[in-house]
Amino acid sequence: MGYFWHLFLWFLPLIIGQWLWFRPILWSNRRVVFGATILCGTYFSLCDVAAIRSGLWFFGEEHLIGLFVGPVPIEEILFFYLTSLLVAQSFILFLPQRLRWS
Repeated sequence: MGYFWHLFLWFLPLIIGQWLWFRPILWSNRRVVFGATILCGTYFSLCDVAAIRSGLWFFGEEHLIGLFVGPVPIEEILFFYLTSLLVAQSFILFLPQRLRWS
């Protein structure tokens, strides 16, 4: 369960902190944030499926909780979606105000 807990201990404080301090900005740009998260998270997960099936990528199961979606461990899918969410939120926050939705 090391990988699973590492994801939440690393990502959630940052994601929650951004929502606590910058809620108005993120809420008004939520379609972009969540759209980018879903698009990128899904794309990277599908790339992972292709890499695993072709033998380019594999996982040592000693650090996983044992839940898989197809050949991909749930931790890997969570990693892609949480990373995409954090990047999308951060990108919006770093944009000049004139380029954000108001």
